[in-house]
Amino acid sequence: MTCARTRTLVVLSCLWPGLTFGLSSDAKQPIYIEADTATYDEATGQTVYIGHVRSTQGSLIVDSDKMIVYQKGGKTEKVVAWANPVRLKQTPDGGKEDIHGTGQRAEYFPETGILILYDKAVVWQGGDSTESDRIEYDSRKNFVKAGDPQSNKSRVHVKLAPKAETKSPK
Repeated sequence: MTCARTRTLVVLSCLWPGLTFGLSSDAKQPIYIEADTATYDEATGQTVYIGHVRSTQGSLIVDSDKMIVYQKGGKTEKVVAWANPVRLKQTPDGGKEDIHGTGQRAEYFPETGILILYDKAVVWQGGDSTESDRIEYDSRKNFVKAGDPQSNKSRVHVKLAPKAETKSPK
């Protein structure tokens, strides 16, 4: 497949039709955060969480070492997490296998449902996986993009595992 070998943007929905996304109810859930320490700066609207940070929103779980939550007017605009690596897991609708991901940094935009993994990013579900330095996951539009159109130094690597054959009754 030539679109899997491109150095620029790869739209994985054409390559990975079996990929399913998180529970449709996740976006309507509150975000919960646990950490060893938390520091809130009212002037900037930022809260910094450090140490064994776990963020959950519905079935989406993100584990990291450090997380900054950016708020404006009482709304969460962006959440940025760092670790070696940041780990995420989300349960999709329909009883499908969980979606997993890792990266050195993750940015999440709750208003749009977009999560971006950076640096050594990997997303997998079952035996299928995608690796790149940047993977964008839009849970509301059921859309995944990998690669960076501004950089041609990294490539996108996709693994499509063969599906088990179902035998028809004789």
